Order: sequence, then structure tokens, then C-alpha cells
Amino acid sequence: MRSLFMDNIKNEIDVKLIGQDLYIKNLITYIKEKTVKNEKGVLILVGEKDTGKKTSIRILIEEMYKEKLIESDNINEINLDTYNFKFGYNAFLSDLHDRLKSKSKCIMFKNIQNAMEDIVHVISDLCFNSCFNLNEDYIIKNDVFVKADEENKEEINDILNSEEIHKEKINQLICNNKFVVFNCDYNDINLDKVFGSDLNNKIDKVLYTKDLDKKERNIVVRRRVIETINHIKEELDLDIMIDLNKDDENKEYFGICKYLQESYKKDSNFGISEYVKYKLNNPLRNLVIKEEIKSNSRLFIYVENDEIYCKANSKVYKLNEYTTPTLEEARYKLNSIIGIKELKEFIYNVQNNYKVQNIRERLGLTTSKISMNMIFAGNAGTGKTNAARTTFEYLNALGLLSRGVFKEVSKADFVSENVNETAKKTMEVVNSAIGGVLFIDEAYSLCESEEDKVGKEIVDALLKGIEDNRDDLIVILAGYENDIEKFLSINPGLKSRFPNIIHFEDYTPYEMYAIALNIAKSKGYKIADNVEDDLIDLFAKNQISGKNDLGNARFVRNIIENAIMDASRKYLQDKQKKIDLLEAHNFNFKVKAKFNLEERLNDIIGLEEVKNLLRSQYKLIVAQEKRKSVGVETKIEQNLNMVFAGNPGTGKTSIARLVAEMLNSMGLLKIGQLVETDRSNFVSEIPGQTSKKTEETFKEAIGGILFIDEAYTLAYDPLGREAIETLLKLIEDYSKDVIVILAGYEKEMEDFFDVNIGLRSRFPLWTNFEDYKPDELSEMAIKLLESKGFKLSKNGYTSLKKSFVDIYENADIQSGNGRLVRNYVENLIRSQSIRIAESDISVYEMNLITTKDIDNINEFTSANDFNLEEKLKKIAANERAKDFLRNQYKIIKTKEKREKLGIKSQLSKYSNMVFTGNSGTGKKTTLKILSSMYYNVGLIKSKNIVEMDEIEITSLLDGGVQIEDILKDYLGKMVLIDKAHLFIDKYNKNEMISSLIKFIDKNNNKIIIVLCGEKEGMRELVLSNPSLSCRFPIWLDFQDYNKDELFEIAINLINYRGY
Repeated sequence: MRSLFMDNIKNEIDVKLIGQDLYIKNLITYIKEKTVKNEKGVLILVGEKDTGKKTSIRILIEEMYKEKLIESDNINEINLDTYNFKFGYNAFLSDLHDRLKSKSKCIMFKNIQNAMEDIVHVISDLCFNSCFNLNEDYIIKNDVFVKADEENKEEINDILNSEEIHKEKINQLICNNKFVVFNCDYNDINLDKVFGSDLNNKIDKVLYTKDLDKKERNIVVRRRVIETINHIKEELDLDIMIDLNKDDENKEYFGICKYLQESYKKDSNFGISEYVKYKLNNPLRNLVIKEEIKSNSRLFIYVENDEIYCKANSKVYKLNEYTTPTLEEARYKLNSIIGIKELKEFIYNVQNNYKVQNIRERLGLTTSKISMNMIFAGNAGTGKTNAARTTFEYLNALGLLSRGVFKEVSKADFVSENVNETAKKTMEVVNSAIGGVLFIDEAYSLCESEEDKVGKEIVDALLKGIEDNRDDLIVILAGYENDIEKFLSINPGLKSRFPNIIHFEDYTPYEMYAIALNIAKSKGYKIADNVEDDLIDLFAKNQISGKNDLGNARFVRNIIENAIMDASRKYLQDKQKKIDLLEAHNFNFKVKAKFNLEERLNDIIGLEEVKNLLRSQYKLIVAQEKRKSVGVETKIEQNLNMVFAGNPGTGKTSIARLVAEMLNSMGLLKIGQLVETDRSNFVSEIPGQTSKKTEETFKEAIGGILFIDEAYTLAYDPLGREAIETLLKLIEDYSKDVIVILAGYEKEMEDFFDVNIGLRSRFPLWTNFEDYKPDELSEMAIKLLESKGFKLSKNGYTSLKKSFVDIYENADIQSGNGRLVRNYVENLIRSQSIRIAESDISVYEMNLITTKDIDNINEFTSANDFNLEEKLKKIAANERAKDFLRNQYKIIKTKEKREKLGIKSQLSKYSNMVFTGNSGTGKKTTLKILSSMYYNVGLIKSKNIVEMDEIEITSLLDGGVQIEDILKDYLGKMVLIDKAHLFIDKYNKNEMISSLIKFIDKNNNKIIIVLCGEKEGMRELVLSNPSLSCRFPIWLDFQDYNKDELFEIAINLINYRGY
């Protein structure tokens, strides 16, 4: 009799399980042994989902019940990963206590690998001793175990009088002779780690099911499909047909089964049965109910374009539109979405909170509801809309929604033809989503400014609707991050109503590749394996932070669709190609332009230090490419921000263009543009707009190089320093997307880096652009002449070389180096052209530059010519002032020559001056010449003198303006303060002098201050503070003119007026 019983069990299991002969044999052997001894036992079943572990136990229990060997055919299941929270252990004890007391003779535990340690301890001891002693006394309150602590004795006694409390104290759990089965879906589970080293003494048997191969898995799918269809036929009285292929040789792989077999993800949270239920059973039932399909109707289920369709009563329905996922189904869908890590974490936190609040309710504790309104902030194509639908499904599956409604709207749904009905229309939208989720895409468009009256009315009505239905409505706003931030600032109530801001990050290149595979697969194509690296590189170049028009997944879709069109065209031309394979040539990848650095550097004259920097960076990049090509992965993240320090015309801009070309050709720039800027591109004259203007300029360079010429000028005033602060943050935020090159005079750039401590660390590559030597200047001139179609005679060549020696000796830092050469060549061509026009010469000489041409031009030609003696003619008499100016010029030229020889000199720390004398003695005339001289040699940045007097400064000081605020706007200039001797009688003289000294020290060499006034008064003022005296080292007295000098001035003036 028992033998027949075992045969029946084996036959039943054989029918249900696929490919599990060894497992079934071992299970039957185990049951025989237990039945003979009239015992129950402990069994561990290990194997992947859908291999029949649970089914085999269910059949076993049902057959034992039929033979009256047990009292119940029910199996009590406990999912051990649902207790991982603070009160989880108490809840588990309660559930286990209930199951142990039940009539069922089988308890099945699943997910033991995720159980907390205390729970595993209880189970392992309970299973092998018929009784487990608890460490504490417990009572049951609201169906949950609660400790009956001594310290709470008074409270416990009060509770024990309540009818809701089981009054007996519980300190042990009794097994009551049951089968205990552990169902493990993971083959790699470490049983010793879970149960301890004495596993063999605690467990009767560990049985393993075999993993299904592809054919076996397909058979399981086919079974589940047919079972599902038959159940629905019987329950709903419908005639259902499916597109089955009757080919006997491939009977497990056909029609809808083929689609489900291919789309099923083995590593998902679903087993095969759950997946079939998700894709077919649930939506089909929902369709019948929602569309009110009557009994006896005929339905045809088929697959087309990777979608399951149902044709009923001449209408065609997409089944996926009728899916109402269970929690497991919603979790599967959420997990299958690429990226959105922040949203996944948020939803899982919501689920955990939901579990805890239920436990608190069971414990009789106060529960807390949290606001579920959300903001999805991110760029286009980051999956916000799809994520909103998935979020709705998850929350609905959790039971947080009363009606299961998902309403997707935009601004058009709120706007009424009658402006007066805007609030009413808004409330209609809100009411339509009560009990579910209201998703508002591009929410910032609802109200785009303070002046948008209709928009503000929509927002006000929306806020009221949200508040009135806060317990029965979840609202999700979506849009670009910056636009959403502006939208939230329109109404103070918005931020408080939307506490959950979910940031949708742009997809990484690897995520985009995974998306590409999915899109291609959904369209019936595969992407060739050798395309992966090129696609990832393409996606990496497209994903540029700070740009909200990237496309993300939309960009990927466009790439795949264009590749499909290309593949179709080429397939028609060559039928030997695979019809479902996308290969590299279908994507039209751009071939990297070849770049020969040495060849390019050979065209550049001089600049050896700069060339060495470029060579070292080039070799570093090449070495990294070589490592990558042979599969050697190293992490070398180079900060390529640079400083180009040197005088004008030394090639800084040209080298920046070369750097952009080099890095772009090597794939290090995502776009490759060079944006050339200066101070004017960052500083705004409109108050409060400098930061915005700086950001706009910076973002033009995203994906390329930002070149800032004369960068030091940003340090001259508060507006410039505001731009620097903004730049520093942007450089940090976009370190992988923008390379910044700063350019300017060497000394000024050194001072510039002292303005902000964060600057130097962000610009590790500093190179000096030395002034060109005479030979280099002449070589540049010859190249330029040849490029314009001219040539030099032999003597002309010698004269040109000599000419540039003289030019070099007499040039100043404003001469422009390379620009000087360009101007020189233009003058030389002009001189030669005049000679050609005025003379009859041979064809051979038409483009010949001779010594005569060179001698005819001013050999001291420069971008900013300065002739001191010519300017001194404007000063009548006053030889002392003329000598002063000549001496100043000699000092400057001597300093320049010493620096060209590599001898650094600092003749004076301060360049401020005191001019004394009566009105009309030539002070301003002398100062104008001096200002022009200083400008031409680069000591100041403007020829124009800023003129102020004692009355103006006193008025500003009395009005509360500080000395620094008065002078800070004039950095880089010469400032004349007239009638300065009058300050000696001011009550706040000492405070003013201290402030002036502090300003001079803070801005040394960035401004030249000239104090003018009567001699005795100026002497008293300057000597009143020794610190002031040393900061004005240059002193020039202007004497009154005598009769002869006045006569000379008069004659000069008459001549100047043309008389």
C-alpha cells in the first residue's frame, strides 16, 4: 500500500516538473524513510526558480493528506526577508507562533539568506529540538509579541487586564511535529554560514534541483501559457485562441510562447510562472473586466512588433495597457529600468516605511504619514515620464493608492478658453486624479514669471487642491532642474508641498550602451560585439554635463534608428549581409583626424618651453591610448587647465588653438571648440548680472576649451573678483568637460593668483612665453613675406636681420613681438609697393624686397610707437620737468634690457609721486606725457589720467564712502589728486592717510597715485606720516616761469594757433 502511495506521488511530481529526475528520486527516497518511521523532518531545497521545489512539496503534502497521513493539505509559508526592521524579530515570533499552532504539518521558509541573525538562531534550534526556549517572557499585544520586562511590570499588569491582550506569558515555542522546509532560490547559498558548522546534525537532507537548459525553460513557459489560457477560459467562459505553431519538432517554441521565452529575464525577481502571470494572465483579466467583454466572446491572442495584442469583437487591444502589477511585478519593472538610482532608493525607503508603519499599528503605536509628493528634476531623455508611471505602479501595488488612477497632464490641460475658469479647470484636473497619482510634465511651464497671472492662478488652485486632498493624492512635477528651481521660487507654498526632490542624472556612456542594446533588441536587431567601444566613446562625447538638451535615451534611440536605416539600405545592396545585425559601418563613426604634433611644432618659431610642455602632454595621452588598446586599464586623470604667461604677440592665442586641435584630434574634447574671451565676456555693467554672464560664457565652452586673455584684469575690482569666484565653482563642477587656459603678462598673472587661494591648485600647467629673439623675429618676418608671395634679395636678407636686432633693442613690452613683425612686414610691403609703382622695373623684381625697401621704413616700427623727444616739444621751457621725463624713460629702458638678459631688478617698490607748484606750471602736461610713456611700456593699462581733487574726495568721505571704494575702480590707471595740500587741515586727516596707505599696500604696482598741491602744504602733509612719505618716493617741484620762459610759451602758443 505504501509502495503504491509513493508511486502515485512520484507520478504526480514527474508530470509537473521538467528535467528533475534525480531530484524527484532523492525526494521520494527521503519521504519513504520518514513515512516508515512516522516522522516529520527538516529539508533544504536548493535551486533556481521554476525548477519545481515548491510544486513538489505541495504535491507531496496533498497526497499525504489524501492518504490521511496528515490533518491538513495546507502549507504555511514564511518569507524571512520581510522582517528586516526594528520590530521585525517580534513580528516574526508572532507569525511563527501562529504557524506552529496551526493544523498544517508543513512550514516552508524562503529567503533564509536574507534573514536577520536572531531569526536564524530561532529557526535552527526550533527545527531540531521540538521546543525552543525564548530568552525573555513575552505577551501578545495586538497580535504581536511584546517583552514582559520587569521594569515595565506595572504597565504590563495594566495591559493584562485588557481584553485585547493574551494574558499568559510565553517563553517557549513548540514545533508540534511538522515538516520544516527551506526553499532557497540561489545555488550559491552558503548553508554553513546560515546554519552553523553542525549543519549535518541539524538538517535531515539537502536536495538540489537541476538548472533548466533553454529547451526545458521553453517547455515551462509553454505549460504556463496554456495553463493560464485554460484557467481564464473556464473562469470567464470565453473562447480564447493563441497563435500556436503546430510544428512537432519545435513544439516548445512558438508564437506568444516564443515572445515570452525571449523577453523573460532569468536574473529578474520573477520566476517563469510569475512572469507569464505578469505579461499575460493579469492584463488579460483586466481587459475583460475594463472593456466589459461578454461571456462566450472569442478572443485571439497574438504577438506583433514585440507587443502582445488581444483581438476581441473586432477591436484590437494592447495587453500591456491593462497591466496592474503586483508588488513583485512592480519591483521587477523598476529594477529593469537602467539608471534612476536615486528614485529606486527613494521608493525602497517608502516601502520600508510602509512596513514599519504597519508594524507600529500592530503594536498599538502612533503611525506617521509622510508626504509623497515628488519632483523629478533632470534633463531630456532621462526617463522621467516612464519613471512616473513605474512609481505609480509601485505605490499602487503597495496599497498606498485608494483608486489606482494615473493622470498625466501638461499646462494645456489647466488652461481654459475662458480665463475666469482657470481655477475651476485646475480643480477638475486635480479631482480626476484623486485616489492616485497626478503627473505634471514640464511643470515649470505652468507659471514662468511673476507677471504670468494665469500661471499664478493655476499654481494657487493646484496648491489648494493638493492641500485639500493631501491624504488621497500624490502629485509628481517633472522638468529641467534649473527651470524647476525657478518655478518653486514663484510661490513659497510649493517647496513645502514637494519635499521629495528626485534628481535624474544623465545616463553614463555605459548605461547608454545598455539602453542601445535594449532598443535594438526591441526592434528585432542585435548590435555587433565589436561596436561596443566605439558606441561608448560616442555616448561619452555626447554626454556633456550642464547641457539640458543632451537627449540621453532619445539620443540613443536616434542613433539606433539611423543605424537600422543604414543597415536596411546596405542589405538591399548586398543580400549576403545579416538582416538583423547592426555593424560598425552602419553607425557612421567619425574617423579621428590624424595629428602630427612635431610637424605642427616645426612651423612654430621659438617658444621651446611651450613646445616641451605640449610634447610631454601629448606623450602622456599617447601612452594612455596604447595601454587602453592592449587592455591595460589605468586611472590617470589629468587636469589640463593651463596658464600662458608672456607679453603680447608671443603666440599665446595661436598655441591655445593648437592645443584645442591636438586634444580634439585625440578624442579628449567632447566637441572641440575654442572659445576666446577676455574680461568683457564675464563682467556685466548691469548690477547682479556678472555671475550669470560668467556662467553663460563658460557654458559656451563646455566640451571644449575656454581661453581667457588678460585674465589678470578680473582681479582689479569687485565685479571681476565676483566673476573669478563664479569661474572657480564652474571649473570645479565641469572639470571633466571644460579645459580653461588663462593668459596674460607674467608678473600680472603671478599677482592674479594671489587674489584667490583656490586659483593656483586648479591650474597645474604653467608655461612662460618668452619674448622672441632677433633671429626668431627675422625668421618670422621671412616666413610671413614668403607666405604672401614675396622674396628677399641677398643684401635685403642681411639688412632685415640687422633691422630686427635694432628693433629688439628698442622695443618695449607693448610692442607686441609677433604683432610687431606683422606690422613691420605690412609696412615693408607698402614701402616696396610704392617703389614698384614709381619705377620701371623688371618682372623679376615685382615681388623682390631689397635693402632700399628696408631702409625706407622706420626700423623702430612697433605696435605702439613712443617718441619721447617729439612729445617733449610740447613742454615750453621747464627743463627740469623734461630731464625728469628723460630719466624716467632711461630707467624703464634699462630695466627692460636687464630683464631681456635675464637680470631681474626692482628699482623701487612704489611708483607714486608728489608734484608741487602753483597752477599753470606744467604739472598736468608733464603728467600726460608720463602716463603715455608708462602705458607704452606696460606699467599702466590706460593712457587716460583719472583726475580728482580735495573737494570731491572730502565730499565722498563725509558721505561714508571709504578710500578703497573711491580708488578701487581705477586700478591699472594713473590717478591725479589735485589740491591735496588742503587735506592737512581736515579733522579726519590721520584716518584718511592710514586708509590710503592700506590701499596702496594692498594694490601695489596696480595703480599710480600722484598728489598735487602747493609746496609747503604738500611737504607738511607727506611728512606728517613717515609711512606715507616712503610710499611716495618720487617728488618733483614745478617752479614759476620767468619772463623769458613765459615769452617762449606765448610764441609757441601763437604758432600752434596758426598765427
